[in-house]
Amino acid sequence: MADKQHGPREQRDQKEPTRALDKASRVIEALAAESGLAPADIADACDIPRSSVYRVLDGLVDVGWATADDDGNYTLSLDWLRLADAARASRTEWDGVLPVMRSITARTGMTSFLTVASGDETVCVECAQGHAIDSVILRPGRVLPLHAGAAGRVTLAYFDDDAIERYLARAPFPAYNENTLVTVEQLRDDIAETRSHGYALSDEDVTLGIGAVGVPILDPADGHVIAALSAGGFVDEVLAMQESFAELLREGVKAIQDAQHH
Repeated sequence: MADKQHGPREQRDQKEPTRALDKASRVIEALAAESGLAPADIADACDIPRSSVYRVLDGLVDVGWATADDDGNYTLSLDWLRLADAARASRTEWDGVLPVMRSITARTGMTSFLTVASGDETVCVECAQGHAIDSVILRPGRVLPLHAGAAGRVTLAYFDDDAIERYLARAPFPAYNENTLVTVEQLRDDIAETRSHGYALSDEDVTLGIGAVGVPILDPADGHVIAALSAGGFVDEVLAMQESFAELLREGVKAIQDAQHH
């Protein structure tokens, strides 16, 4: 018997949970970017009706994922730390990465990061803290777009050409500051330079005063980029030592991949 076709009402009913989750995700991302937000600010940031924002916030508070202060401003709760730890622990393919990253940080003083490609972003899943940690925007659980930062830009550079074209079709991109690469022309030049050097250099394109070097981690089976290993700190140090940092990161990638096969 042929499958019964869904009518308009059934189709709307099926889409409602997806819409609700999308709104909740956008509210959570807004709170992750800045704590102590009023519902009106969240509605503006997420382009969601204020009534919907209130419903999402009430739900987050009910399950313990957000808190409200006496002024009616909302912040993510500490339960997210437990969820983040659980998510990181579940990434067993990266079990051997932290000792490698700590070694890189000990040798350079830089904060080192492991980020994984996730759609049009890179997500930080691990870091080893260096001396500039308070100035570096990336932390475990935080994301960067593919057009900014050493981790994001090296990931973009090693995407296949079709994926790169799909991403660049959305340019121009939002800028963190005047150094952020936002146009198609700027990013094409950067992709070519990154592929030529084998690493991406972040020269204050996310945070003023901070630089970083990032190298790709490729899947040995098919050569696709799956992650990036990067190190960041005060920009003068990074610019002066970028080649040696890149080589040290490549050694780190090899050590990580060797550990995965033992």
